[in-house]
Amino acid sequence: MTTTSFARPRRKAVLGLAVAMTAALSAGVSATQASASTTDADTASAAVHRVKVYEFVTKDGGYFYTANEAEKRTALSYGWRITQTPMYYIANAPFPGGKPLYRLRWLKKASYIISTTEAERDRLVASGQYRYEGRLGYAPATRAAGGDVQVWRLSHLNKWRLAIEAHKDKILVNEPAWHLDGRVFYQFAGPR
Repeated sequence: MTTTSFARPRRKAVLGLAVAMTAALSAGVSATQASASTTDADTASAAVHRVKVYEFVTKDGGYFYTANEAEKRTALSYGWRITQTPMYYIANAPFPGGKPLYRLRWLKKASYIISTTEAERDRLVASGQYRYEGRLGYAPATRAAGGDVQVWRLSHLNKWRLAIEAHKDKILVNEPAWHLDGRVFYQFAGPR
């Protein structure tokens, strides 16, 4: 019986110590987070798993993008061709300074568009002409978020494609029917 009387005060002391330690640790974490600089986005983006992006031309002449090896194999089995368009790396999970890349399919043909905003994605789906297929991945929104290579979106007759700066300029000169939609995101130059 005496053990029971000692157990209660001891339990309160242990509980009090645990609360005090938790508070001290929380304060330390908050102070560390508060002192973190914006360059931590570079460190965080370097820590995420990066995946290679592939551009395909579909049998309908549209463009299809994937960063998934299984999807890549399936697209090849459909007879779709991987293009020579320089594409780089994106992350397969969210990270600070990153933004999601939404892939949508135009329902009339195998032609795909990559959107970077929920508003555009939702507007296209609501039109009844597109089906949302999910996230392609996550890309740096800015250079400060770890982006190395700017990516632009172009459109022409219900076809959309992505291109880096030099390739975008080449498309616009050699294929003047393409319209420049604007810069949409950045990619990582390499897998690390």
